[in-house]
Amino acid sequence: MKKLFLPLIALLLSANVAFAQDAPASPWTHGGNVGFNMAQSHFDNWAPGGQDNINFLGLAKYDINYKNGNHKWDNNIDLQLGYSYYDLDKKPIKTDDRIFLSSLYGYNLSNNKLFATANFTFQSQFTNGYNYAADSTNRISGFMAPGYFTLGLGAQWVPNEHFKVNFAPLTAKMTYVNDQNLADEGAFGVKHAEYEAVEEIIGADTITYLVKTKDGEKIRWELGAQLTAEFNYEIAKNVTFSSKLIAFYNYLGGNENALGEKYTCPVDFDWDNALIMKVNDWLSCNITARLVYDEDIAPLSHVEGTTFRQFKEVMSIGISYKIP
Repeated sequence: MKKLFLPLIALLLSANVAFAQDAPASPWTHGGNVGFNMAQSHFDNWAPGGQDNINFLGLAKYDINYKNGNHKWDNNIDLQLGYSYYDLDKKPIKTDDRIFLSSLYGYNLSNNKLFATANFTFQSQFTNGYNYAADSTNRISGFMAPGYFTLGLGAQWVPNEHFKVNFAPLTAKMTYVNDQNLADEGAFGVKHAEYEAVEEIIGADTITYLVKTKDGEKIRWELGAQLTAEFNYEIAKNVTFSSKLIAFYNYLGGNENALGEKYTCPVDFDWDNALIMKVNDWLSCNITARLVYDEDIAPLSHVEGTTFRQFKEVMSIGISYKIP
């Protein structure tokens, strides 16, 4: 019996190994990075001057992709949130805040280089934003204020593993402002509230004030074309550069921008760049730069001139973990 039992076990093990080798690969792939960066400064009788501060930045990027035959489904999530404390007894100052989700379905039209696509994106932020140049209570944004949703049909060209561009000539875009005060101001391109001047005579004085007759709209719809170009390349060992440009043109755009002037550039741009330098499996240095141009968003009150350009740069060093 023992002589028969041992060969049987060997046969079962070899069959199991062969089955595992012949099993088809999963059509799903996934991976990403999570990181936590911190910087701290302390000054004590420091002649050149300085302010004690602690800075925190958390970020997470993750991709979940599906590829089977002529079908593919690419999903991406990009989360960032950072704060700076100059005084732990006071409210922190926000330095970074982003929620970005995208999902793209593609059907192969030509040799896995040209796809017919349907693309969805969502973009917002986690917490309230303030105009710190004025004061830390002047709220100018928040979660879903604004929130951007797009849904487009088009085609994607993928010439190689480093570059891809998706053009969706039929794209619906919705801007949602979940704050009535901001909606009344016409923030982020929604239609502002309507007011009527009312005069009231008090004694010998005539006082004129405005009465709101119609709330500002919280939703704005646009129909246009959207271009999304992405580039990702390892320029040196453990040094990766990525760039993503999103441009949107509104077919239904009016004749006036957020300042009531004629549009000088009816195309909205959002260009995000990142340079990631891995020191080892746990330590990394990140440099990000983001350029936004949107004439539907009025410049902050302390900004001189009428520029609609927005720019942000962040450099951080901290712990980074690659999620397989």
